[in-house]
Amino acid sequence: MAITIKQIAELANVSRGTVDKVLNDRPGVKEETRQKVLKIASELNYQPNFLGKALVQSKKPVKIGIILTPEYNPFIQKMLLGVHNAQNEFSAFGVDVLVKMPISLEPAEQISILDGLESEGVEGMAIFPIDDDMVRNKINQLIDKGIAVITFNSKIDGTNDFCFIGQNHRKGGRTAAGLLMKLLPFGGDVGVIISSYQLSCHQGRLQGFMDKLNETKAPIHIVDVQENQDRKDEAFKITLELCNQHPQLKGIYITSGGVAGVGSALRLLNLSQKVAVICHDLVPDTLALLEDGTVDFALGQSPEFQGYQLVKILFEYLVKKQEPTSRDIDIPITIETQDTL
Repeated sequence: MAITIKQIAELANVSRGTVDKVLNDRPGVKEETRQKVLKIASELNYQPNFLGKALVQSKKPVKIGIILTPEYNPFIQKMLLGVHNAQNEFSAFGVDVLVKMPISLEPAEQISILDGLESEGVEGMAIFPIDDDMVRNKINQLIDKGIAVITFNSKIDGTNDFCFIGQNHRKGGRTAAGLLMKLLPFGGDVGVIISSYQLSCHQGRLQGFMDKLNETKAPIHIVDVQENQDRKDEAFKITLELCNQHPQLKGIYITSGGVAGVGSALRLLNLSQKVAVICHDLVPDTLALLEDGTVDFALGQSPEFQGYQLVKILFEYLVKKQEPTSRDIDIPITIETQDTL
């Protein structure tokens, strides 16, 4: 049975008020008494009643801001499901979640969103950060003002966030290269489509992909790397250009959203079963292309779980005063094929 403040007070032969002061690190208690209370609490594994405190605090909502990337990316829609699930779960404790999605991947727009959330009085933020010095400086300014910040999915150096949630994207890129080498044992020309060079997750995937090919001296030649900003129409256009300019194209690696555009272009050119395709994220478009054989391998990163964790970790940090179990919360890489659906 859980020990209570009243029981600790009785065992220490002090008042409940004294125990409350000690457990909440407030002044007005002799050091000898403080140590006695802390020892009893520790020995009996005292756990604060966070539920009661949270319900009291719910009279004054704790505002949390979640900054995603543009909503046209199906991966973001999956993350939103996790955010909304957590929002429903923690709203009873006075947590108010404000979700913001830009229309572009421009640093100026992200900074404007951060300014807006600050003016709305948020106490914590979860940010999908753009790798830009102005964004980096803005994040650190918010932290200096006492706003709790976690970053997710796309890690950037130089920020003082207390937690990062996401995959090791270099490892993801290396995994993709290893899979492509198995699909193309004799090598050939391949094209790469990334979302944006301003997102470190895509920088990491591209670098890991290239590192693996270089280390193994695989006979695979990257003919071009282009950005699609997660847009399927851009991926469609880029894929057509790749196939037209490189008739012997053997494979496409797309690190970003928009894989449906790749599939549409390959179907138009009757190349769906002739060009190997590896992509990321198990969104509905990816699953359909896996099922019909257009996509050979898809690497997953549990977007719903990530979205849920954003709210959960900020709730625990702001309401329960509980640090995350790790500075970096790693999201495992999963691999799906037509046969694992």
